[in-house]
Amino acid sequence: MSILLEQVNWPVILLQQDSVDLLLVESSLDWSEQTGMLGVLKGSYIIDDTGNSYLINEDLPTRLQLASPQVSLEQLRSSVQQYASQNGHCCTSKLTLNTIEQLFEVVAFIEQN
Repeated sequence: MSILLEQVNWPVILLQQDSVDLLLVESSLDWSEQTGMLGVLKGSYIIDDTGNSYLINEDLPTRLQLASPQVSLEQLRSSVQQYASQNGHCCTSKLTLNTIEQLFEVVAFIEQN
């Protein structure tokens, strides 16, 4: 079943395929502006603020499907550690994520610095 961007819980984090970059997007209205220059997103994942993960299966218009299996908190922690390291933060191996809320807080912190 195909899901539209507007149907997910916002904000979301974009976990790009073949990249360690993460992108926090606050609303569906910000989606095009923030992702327009990223190229093909098909195969990437969106994590919403409830922890559900969605696979992007069409780019224009963006269509999603509920990921199966879901992206685990452990996978997200690893992605955040790589993203933090790429952005000049040290001691990323000590970074822990116990909740989805912490995921969003850490990505927002990295993007601000």
